Amino acid sequence: MSQSNLNYAASPSNGWKLTEDNYFHSILQFRERQAGVSEVYDPELDRYTYNAYCIETKLLAELYSCEFEFLGDALAVINEEFGQWELIDLSAKSGCGSCVAKGGR
Repeated sequence: MSQSNLNYAASPSNGWKLTEDNYFHSILQFRERQAGVSEVYDPELDRYTYNAYCIETKLLAELYSCEFEFLGDALAVINEEFGQWELIDLSAKSGCGSCVAKGGR
């Protein structure tokens, strides 16, 4: 997937997209479900991978999780599956409500 395909402007007409610029502080949300990309550190390999996930926030149940070596691959999967959900910027939130891990409102 080309870099230009990953950097959609977030808007209802484009679908709400996670990008390399916003994935660290943003999620996609629909009702009680949240999707995003997190970083996972492996101390044995001394490297990071990217976890594409979807959780049910009230039950704290994991609905989908897949680890990727490259950020672009994780973003592509999340945007393809959940790209029509609302993009929520969590950079202004703080405290315990900003978590579950990210989606408290």
